[in-house]
Amino acid sequence: MSRRVKNNQLVSTVQFCSKKALMLQSIFSPIRSSILVTALLIWVTIIGLTDIVLAQETADDAEMEDTLSGFDEEDSGIEDALSGFDEEESAKDEKKNIKHTEETDAINEEEDWSSFYGYTGINLSYSFVREPPEDNSNADWSGLTKVRPFFSLTWDAKLGRNWKSRISAKAFYDFAYGLKERDKFTSEVLNELEKEAELREVYLQGSPFGSLDIRLGSQIVAWGTADSLRVVDVLNPTDNREYGMTDLEDVRIPLPMTRLDYYFGDFKLQAVAVHQIKFNKSAPPGSDYNSTTTEIKEVVPESNAENKEYGLAILGTFSGWDASFHWAQYFDDEANLLITDMTFVPGVGLVPVLEYRHSRLTMSGFALSIPSGNYIWKAEAANFWGMEFNNVREKKFTRTDLLFGTEYSGWNDTSLSIESGVQHLNDFDHRLEAEPDYQLEDRIATTINFMQDYYNQTLHLQLFGMMIGEWGEDGGSNRASLEYDVMDAFSVKGGVMIYQPGHNLYFQSLNDNDRIFFEARYSF
Repeated sequence: MSRRVKNNQLVSTVQFCSKKALMLQSIFSPIRSSILVTALLIWVTIIGLTDIVLAQETADDAEMEDTLSGFDEEDSGIEDALSGFDEEESAKDEKKNIKHTEETDAINEEEDWSSFYGYTGINLSYSFVREPPEDNSNADWSGLTKVRPFFSLTWDAKLGRNWKSRISAKAFYDFAYGLKERDKFTSEVLNELEKEAELREVYLQGSPFGSLDIRLGSQIVAWGTADSLRVVDVLNPTDNREYGMTDLEDVRIPLPMTRLDYYFGDFKLQAVAVHQIKFNKSAPPGSDYNSTTTEIKEVVPESNAENKEYGLAILGTFSGWDASFHWAQYFDDEANLLITDMTFVPGVGLVPVLEYRHSRLTMSGFALSIPSGNYIWKAEAANFWGMEFNNVREKKFTRTDLLFGTEYSGWNDTSLSIESGVQHLNDFDHRLEAEPDYQLEDRIATTINFMQDYYNQTLHLQLFGMMIGEWGEDGGSNRASLEYDVMDAFSVKGGVMIYQPGHNLYFQSLNDNDRIFFEARYSF
């Protein structure tokens, strides 16, 4: 019986991949092919111009060296004539050098007390699976779905010897909605996805005395050793509006916190207090990542002293391995649906009134990182108390999360990492399997990330895959990208994202979201 199920799954998977391949071929229509060819020509031109400039600089440098080589013999004669003055001038030169060094240090300290840096560029994405709507009453999520210039700026400043500050912000505007029937998109979609301008990390950091650091303001605290999956990393919410498409540097959302780090020996004691309650950014109703049109009220607790979130961690570095222990009391960033009332609708019957609620959780866990030759072995484990669900309201549940992973870097310019985690809901009640909870006793996720560099580390290949379920039966995602450093400050990247459907309702809804993407970025 199990073999028959696996054979059926294999046949369905082959049919699914064939369907995606046929849809991918639709990109290469004459019009779209011209766009891609034009982009390729621009790319090749940029690379060629860069090579010409570098070659010209090399030729100029060689010519300059040949010109200056004739002065070597004359310089040697001058040095012989002046050699008698060396002892007499050495004392004066030493005093001048000391004075010059002091002045240079003062100038450098004055110049380096603040620095501005950031990046700007454009993001493009093209959905090659979705079909245009049959009428003009619905939003069009086919074809070009993103034309988004972006800008990010960070200001770091030193305030004396022991204090520093950071202010960072980012903004974007997406022209894709204006290129289509803009009024067909919901107001929630336009408010969330068309434009955004926000402050990110804004904090003051310093050392009142040698072994204590304090950081006040909006910041990110990343716990644990895993890169793709999260177990003990619970303090900062994440941006899930475009699942799998958000870069790691932007996926965590900064929060106003007070953070204390106390160092003693090989250990660090960290205490964190979160002053504002924020949750994950989810795709707005009516978007291509959230096809529901019904807006459900989300209950956000007040940011007061009673609801404050806390975190404690002890991090230690030992001979050949690292370990950390974590504890946190916080509100779950993932909301659960709760039926708060029933409303009678004529001709329909009783309709439930739903709300998103966030449980107050307590987490305790640990994380390990053990290097061994070309491998780094990772492990995380945690218990969570206080989980609430709609179908079983008479008690709160506990959950145990386990994660194991490894990273291999034994090949030149190559790294391979694998992470696998399981969430086990303790004392499972089968009533939780029904709507609106849709809970499973065990949820399994596995990620594989392969990265390799070429051409003197200027061309970067990344292959990332995630499967949900023991063998991916609940869904997953696959992302491939290729990035080229045209010059030190300018890079271009392109790739494809494929979503794998399964039994999970969320990944079923992502089945038509496959897309190709492109990014050009300039850093300054």
